[in-house]
Amino acid sequence: PKLAMMMINLSGATIDSVLLDPFCGSGTIITEAMLFGYKHLIAADASKKAIADTKQNVEWITEHYSLSFTSGSPKIFQSDARDLNEKIKNNSIDAIVTEPFLGKPLKGNETFEEIKLQSAILKKLYISAFEQFQQTLNKNGTIIFVIPCFKYKGDWLKIDCLPEIKKLGFTPVSMWEDKNFLLYSRPDQHVGREIYKFVKN
Repeated sequence: PKLAMMMINLSGATIDSVLLDPFCGSGTIITEAMLFGYKHLIAADASKKAIADTKQNVEWITEHYSLSFTSGSPKIFQSDARDLNEKIKNNSIDAIVTEPFLGKPLKGNETFEEIKLQSAILKKLYISAFEQFQQTLNKNGTIIFVIPCFKYKGDWLKIDCLPEIKKLGFTPVSMWEDKNFLLYSRPDQHVGREIYKFVKN
């Protein structure tokens, strides 16, 4: 929840914005946005279980905090992020806030080749997702997106997908001094989260 709150705040979206989480998981970002007072929320995930979990958590939050939605409760549906344009109209989303699939959990004993393979698979997924975001997001819309990095022998191995994201028409926003991301991690973690903010050109 703390990370979800941080990401929502970083988006700069107003409570009247249409906010989408296309990798909703159990719905943490959506439920935190509900508590913030956001009125137009959309959640999607490729996993049937994730959608069921999100619906259950949205229902719990709604009842527990006695929330009411004059514009309708969050829209939740199953969809692969690479197929969003089949479910969402073009230029209809103001902000995308999401932590995508970060790959299989790491134990710390993976080989360099195993990590590079996982990175290549995730890079392909993320680029495909951004191709969809280019269609669904409004001009000047914002994206808060987590790109994982993997610890290997004390160093972080990164997924090099920024050039492709820029080519799709997104500009990274400076997050801290001369960096385009914020690193969210703990010393004992094998996976770090680089939090990026993009604006659609």
